[in-house]
Amino acid sequence: MNTNPLLVEPTIKSIMNLQLNNCKKDKFSKNSMILNGFLFLVFVVIIGVILFIQYKGKQNVQDQINRDNKKRNYILSKLQVLQKMKESQFTNIPIY
Repeated sequence: MNTNPLLVEPTIKSIMNLQLNNCKKDKFSKNSMILNGFLFLVFVVIIGVILFIQYKGKQNVQDQINRDNKKRNYILSKLQVLQKMKESQFTNIPIY
């Protein structure tokens, strides 16, 4: 007759299991609320940054025209320098 001794009564064991399950549910609920709050904040920040960039990224018509003129002038100046270099190569041929 090999009987294992009962160190804890069955009613106490069931009460402890019930309390531990309640603690587990409370902990899960608390952790999920914290996670949901954090993810909501991240979502709001991302949406805010995107909207801010979209708002600041738009230029009025005059600024866009000025920017396009600067680009065109830069390209034309580089083309003029290139054209002068090509002309100077033919005109600076040494005569022997």
